[in-house]
Amino acid sequence: MTCGYVRRKRVDSSFNFMKQQVHGKLAWAALGLLAAAIHAEAAAITVHADQVLHRITPYLTGACLEDVTQQNILQLAKQHKREVWFDLHVWTEAPPNDITLDAMFSYIDALDKLADGAKHKVLVFELNANNHSQKRALANALAINAIQRDGRLPLTCSANCLQPDGQNDNGWDQGLLFLNPSQVWLQPPGYVTRMISQNHEPLVVQAESTDANLDVTAQKSVDGKTLVLQIVNVGGESATLPLNISGFTPARNTAQVLTLAAPLAAQNTAESPENIKPTSTRWVHGLHAGTTSVALPAHSFTVIRF
Repeated sequence: MTCGYVRRKRVDSSFNFMKQQVHGKLAWAALGLLAAAIHAEAAAITVHADQVLHRITPYLTGACLEDVTQQNILQLAKQHKREVWFDLHVWTEAPPNDITLDAMFSYIDALDKLADGAKHKVLVFELNANNHSQKRALANALAINAIQRDGRLPLTCSANCLQPDGQNDNGWDQGLLFLNPSQVWLQPPGYVTRMISQNHEPLVVQAESTDANLDVTAQKSVDGKTLVLQIVNVGGESATLPLNISGFTPARNTAQVLTLAAPLAAQNTAESPENIKPTSTRWVHGLHAGTTSVALPAHSFTVIRF
């Protein structure tokens, strides 16, 4: 539940910075009153404070250590012996990773130092962009891959879930699921969300790629019998990724492969709602002694489930 917002906007002058400080104090006062009342009556509700990371933000250098508002929020949680969540919004307009993604991880590091025993988590309620095309799908996949490898964020969501066709294309044109009076259809970023959620496994496995255009995250099931690879190819050409897998023996000689590949500007329309969608194949992987290779189309997101 959202109980208060503590936003940070662009700092273009000392006057604007002073206005932000006043805004922060007011937001803190409101949050303090609401949180105290909620903590007293509703044990199941977690208070969260909303932060916005911009490209010219002091959080890029971990300056949240000097932010009294955040210290107050953490101390309030400690005082009531409750957990507080900090919501960060990350920009995913197109590959490569935006600077706000790195800012988020440095923010978490700084917040941990500031906490002084206060229970807290950082999460992402909004991956944001101004488009809903394949390039945004790949940027979302890159961000989610990085967040999963980091392992500290309990929740990541992408804005916006719904977008009426033709009604929100003048800004925040980022719907995952489009609709009009007669139909609904997914956009490429929506398919990325579905591909990841339908193949989620709880344990992250160390994975890395030496190819700068290829980003890889690996997960396995609790019993170790299932391995899932999420691979993003941001390059404009197809690529072959050598796989060197240790500590896992597949139960079958085939793996399920879901691939979402398209030009960066590609998107779905009411007239062609399935222009861009994942393909599903059974791949004879030939994984012998832990080694094989997989072909990846240009500008693609691929999920392999062994």
